[in-house]
Amino acid sequence: MEPRGQVVKAMAMIRRPRDGALLVSEGTNPAGEPFHRPLGGHVEFGEYARDTVRRELMEEIGQPLADVRRTGVLENIFSWAGQTQHEIVFVFAAAFADPSAYEISDQTVLDADHETRVIWRPPGLASPPLYPDGVAGLTG
Repeated sequence: MEPRGQVVKAMAMIRRPRDGALLVSEGTNPAGEPFHRPLGGHVEFGEYARDTVRRELMEEIGQPLADVRRTGVLENIFSWAGQTQHEIVFVFAAAFADPSAYEISDQTVLDADHETRVIWRPPGLASPPLYPDGVAGLTG
């Protein structure tokens, strides 16, 4: 039986040094409820997850990364638009290669199908939820 909705992803946990805020993209689920998630994306066949994080951050916000190190792997099973989805998510702590990138207050994802904002999420924020579940507990 072929798996349905199963993907491998890699995400970068980038914290702003001055206040610990986490770089996230804003999204909404099919019911219109907001959520946040770290930046990253699908691991392509034959690509290492660490390379995915570097590639995705260049594609999404045009920023090269430094000091990329894996902090954990999460398994995320959830419902999306009535379908069960299953993600394996490699989570990496990373830093921007250019320190001035930490001063960008917000921006949009460059390669998104629709306008998606990237913002700094303050530490300890409970709402909107941060996905995938468990990512907030992974630190570098």
